[in-house]
Amino acid sequence: MAAARDQMIDAAERLAAERGLAAMSLREVQAAAGQRNKSAAQYHFGSKEGLVEAVVAARMGAVGARRQELLDALDDRPTRRALVEALVVPLAEHVLAGPGHWARFLLQASNDPAFATVVRRTFEGASFRQVHAGLMATLDHLPEPIRARRVDHLMALVVASLAALEAGVRPDGRPALPPAVQVADLVDMAVGVLDAPASVATTAALTDRPARRA
Repeated sequence: MAAARDQMIDAAERLAAERGLAAMSLREVQAAAGQRNKSAAQYHFGSKEGLVEAVVAARMGAVGARRQELLDALDDRPTRRALVEALVVPLAEHVLAGPGHWARFLLQASNDPAFATVVRRTFEGASFRQVHAGLMATLDHLPEPIRARRVDHLMALVVASLAALEAGVRPDGRPALPPAVQVADLVDMAVGVLDAPASVATTAALTDRPARRA
C-alpha cells in the first residue's frame, strides 16, 4: 500500500511538472502510476487538493531537516546572507540530487490560485518559519508593510530559478554553469532582493504622497 502511494506521489509530481496541474487529475495520476484500482487515489489522498498536499509534504520533510541543520549551526545573530543560505541551499540540494520534477511541480502549484494556499501551508514548516522570522528581523531598512512582500518575492525567485535549473533551461544557448556556481549566484540574487532599499517612489506611495523627482 505504501509503495502504491509513493508511486502516485511520484506520478503526480511528474505530470504537474511536465503538463501542468490541469493534467494532474486523480484518474491521470492513477494511470501514470500503473494503478488498476480505480479508487486508489481517492483512497490514499481523498481529493486533488489532498494529493498536492501529499506531494509537498513528501518532499519537504528532508528539505526541512536539512534546513534545521544549517540553522542549528548559526550563531545567535546570523547574518542576512546566512539566513538566505539556510532558506535556499536545502531546496537547491534537493533539486540537484535529481533527476526529478520537484521544483517544477512547486512552481506550478504555488502559482495556481486553487492550490497556492495548500502549498504554502504544507511548505512552511518549523524551519521555514524560523528562517522567515530571522529574515524579517533584518529588514529594518525597509518600511514595515513591504518586508514580508520582499521575502515572498525572494521565494518566488528561488523557486522559478530552481525550476529552470531542474529542467535544464538555457534560453541563451550558453553552456550551463557548474551547479555550485548557480546555487551561490542564486543566493547572491536572493540577498540582493532583500538588500535593495525602498525607493522614494515606494515610500511616497505607502503614505500617498507624490514622490519628488530629482
